[in-house]
Amino acid sequence: MGQGLSIQKCDFMIPENNKNHHTEEISTKRLIVRRGQPFTITVRFSAPVHNYLKQMKRTFLIVQTGPHSAKADEIQAEFPISSLADQKQWSAAVEEQDPNFWTLRVSTPANAPIGQYNLLFRASKSPQLLGDFTLLFNPWCRDDEVFLANEAQRQEYILNQDGIIYQGTENAILAQPWDFSQFEEDMVDICFILLALGEHSRREKDPAQRQSPVPVCRAAAAMLNCSEFRSLTEYEPGQHHNGTPPSKWLGSIPILRQWIASKFQPVHSGRCWVSAAVLCSVLRCLGIPTRVVTGFTWAHNTKGSLSVDEYYDEDGTLLTQEKSARVWTFHVWNECWMARSDLLPEYSGWQALDATCQEKSKGVSFCGPAPVRAIKEGDTQVDYDVCYFFAAINAKCHVWIHKADDTLKPAFGGTKYTGNNISTKSVGSERCEDITQNYKYPEGSLQEKKVLDKAYRKMKELETTSSMSSTQFIFFPTALEEPVNIFIHFQSSSLQLGQDMTLSIEVFNHTDREKATHLVAGIQALHYNGVPIAQLWKEEFHFNLHSNSVNNLKVSVPYTWFGKELGENHLLRLTAVLRDEDSSFMYLAQEEISISDSPLTIEFLENMVQYEPSTARISLQNPLMEPLEQCVIAVTGRGLIYRHRNYRLGSVQAKSTQELKIPFTPTRAGPRRLTARLTCLQLHNLKSYRTTNIAAA
Repeated sequence: MGQGLSIQKCDFMIPENNKNHHTEEISTKRLIVRRGQPFTITVRFSAPVHNYLKQMKRTFLIVQTGPHSAKADEIQAEFPISSLADQKQWSAAVEEQDPNFWTLRVSTPANAPIGQYNLLFRASKSPQLLGDFTLLFNPWCRDDEVFLANEAQRQEYILNQDGIIYQGTENAILAQPWDFSQFEEDMVDICFILLALGEHSRREKDPAQRQSPVPVCRAAAAMLNCSEFRSLTEYEPGQHHNGTPPSKWLGSIPILRQWIASKFQPVHSGRCWVSAAVLCSVLRCLGIPTRVVTGFTWAHNTKGSLSVDEYYDEDGTLLTQEKSARVWTFHVWNECWMARSDLLPEYSGWQALDATCQEKSKGVSFCGPAPVRAIKEGDTQVDYDVCYFFAAINAKCHVWIHKADDTLKPAFGGTKYTGNNISTKSVGSERCEDITQNYKYPEGSLQEKKVLDKAYRKMKELETTSSMSSTQFIFFPTALEEPVNIFIHFQSSSLQLGQDMTLSIEVFNHTDREKATHLVAGIQALHYNGVPIAQLWKEEFHFNLHSNSVNNLKVSVPYTWFGKELGENHLLRLTAVLRDEDSSFMYLAQEEISISDSPLTIEFLENMVQYEPSTARISLQNPLMEPLEQCVIAVTGRGLIYRHRNYRLGSVQAKSTQELKIPFTPTRAGPRRLTARLTCLQLHNLKSYRTTNIAAA
């Protein structure tokens, strides 16, 4: 610095600042702060300050996001060091001083662009670099657009690294563990690389875009599946590749590290729940309150239409329609909390954000952020993509029978509705919380009818072509008008591994005439997105239906008939197709069930203490009548064990139990989760988890 005032040492007071900014879990070696909240640094000068009193009137701090501050895509702010700080803008104030030493309080505006900054000191023409810091969104700051008033919610949606993602069916919800790992030290760097590439792919170079959580969310979502630099590729069942099947992932950080290590090659492979989980990790790391949400019976690729068609053959086998809209058994997306300064105030709050690509009029893209309030109210014109979310959870699905002569007939009783259950992990517990009421009014209510009528009108106005499916205008008789009703029941909504299935099929004849009928019952394995895997069982029945009577048919299906070809989500669709031989009317009943109950159990010792050796016991109980072969148990637990461990058990005999002892030494106190995943030749995607409290040393 020549003859000017020079700095001998600068202390960013990282432990104190990071603790005050709720970032101490990320790092104790780098300064990571949240905008709208001051931080403190100390500066030691090489000589007494009073020797440079004239220069002190021209002393500044400079923040910039890159070495070339004149570039359009970089940020620079210069502000004087004074006796008073202004918390509404970049400012610095001297809090304590002696001849060679200053304590400075640095304030950042609550709308400052998030990013990685250099901090410089200037007392002459040549600034001196003090160090680097990272600036994040701040849900603890009232003036930040992501401000969240409830502390328990901040703990859950920003600080909690142990997640639960719900799968299964609406009547049998299965909890799957996920490690968000948003505070791993390299995570913040990965997030800003991902964000920069997302902005590049969307041709957004204005650094002010990082002031608002809306463009940040859109850039991050684009990077998951829908950009040239995307971090994940969608898993295609049946295709052979060297990647990891979606069901094997246990957390976000291995995916993101692999993406970085491969120099931004897409990681094989993901599904909607993997994309949502990784996006949740990224946004929580950046400081945006985020949660993972699962919707059951979700209409995908509707392009905004409120009608979806499903096609079955005359035996009740679901026919694949690869390019058309489909009803998914479940779908997983995100919600982010923010004020929408670009919209009316009532649209602030939770915003739906879906990183899974959908077919849109302008091509394939992600969806959102869409105000959940706008989805509920049917305000389909609101940005972004409210119409897609609204259609996905409000569409009516009509069922068609594809006959042998290549004609289509509507199936009585086959109509089903979407968005029947929307759930997320509750705050501060591992309980499942039903949030359907945030998205929809009660079914059959006057409010629901008004919203649907409004949405129909607005969607009509948005239509630019007549490409909507003509089938939605076909008259489908309601259940009360149908001469026959058919129902298929299962003893419960889920089935245990190895358990035989008992079906009950009820057929009601409401007419005064006897009817000759032909019934086909079947079981089909499904992927979660409605794509059939295989027909596992089928049986035909012929019987006469007496007038004004009910026929109850019970069928037992051994597990060995359907347990061999289960997909990764263990979903089955039960169908019963009835043909009235006289009228040729077709009737269909269907129900989806999941095969649940992991054979793994985890037990901890009591009163575990940080840094003291301990043991966990994992039991594998084989529920099948045959040996489980080539068994491998993968174990992970942040703060409990170092990295990921694999234990090879070989074969476990039929109906027997094998135990595994896991030695570990907890390195972190507080609630800690251990997760185990079983893979073997016979079973896939079976996980178990257990949370315990570690006492501080």
